[in-house]
Amino acid sequence: MYINGDMKMVDVVQSNIQLLAVIQRLEIPLGFKEKSVSEICKENEVDINFFIHLANSFLDKENLIAENFDDYPVEWLINYLRNAHRCYLDYRIPEIERQIIAFESNVDRKDKNVELLLNFFREYIKEFTMHIEQEESNVFPYILQLNQVINDGVTLQDVDLSIDSISKYHEDHHNIEETLFDLKSILLKYLPPPVSNCQYNNLIFDIFRLESDLLDHAELEEKVLFPRVRKMEDEIKNNS
Repeated sequence: MYINGDMKMVDVVQSNIQLLAVIQRLEIPLGFKEKSVSEICKENEVDINFFIHLANSFLDKENLIAENFDDYPVEWLINYLRNAHRCYLDYRIPEIERQIIAFESNVDRKDKNVELLLNFFREYIKEFTMHIEQEESNVFPYILQLNQVINDGVTLQDVDLSIDSISKYHEDHHNIEETLFDLKSILLKYLPPPVSNCQYNNLIFDIFRLESDLLDHAELEEKVLFPRVRKMEDEIKNNS
């Protein structure tokens, strides 16, 4: 399916409930009634083409083409990614932590493997949180500074344009993804389930869903945002 502006928003969501993540991060409230995608976007002051490109790339990664986003303000991408961060830190991670605490009460804590695996998960949470804080405190402000230099004539004095400035953040993405994959594999292979398999399966499902969401998030940054930033860096260097 390829989403267009004439489709009913409710039909779009029902076709793939995961699109609620895109809608939430664009700050579009539910309650679509019979309105089209175009009508909903207009009501909520969301650019219809921006929504369509995001939603279709979410459904099919072949639609995630950097050039499709070149004409949109970089602030739109950053706001979308920041809303995703808030979802992870305020809901997704705390919910998985809550399940981990419940899980601990139903397994043998004397089992050294259990303790090691639980510590592994907590270390991942710490690493993941630090990664997001790094983006929020360093990466996004850096990009917005570049944008000000290009669009508003702000001076370069507060911008560090060392070679491959944005590239140094690239490696962190792969580390985060690989660690979550390792955690998922360890849970499936080695962690003994509690008496309630439903509780255990729900924890596994939520970790799978987080992994899928993070991969989408990372691809948007790596295939769209970071190439855009490299162009901005090159433009500033060439004009300096």
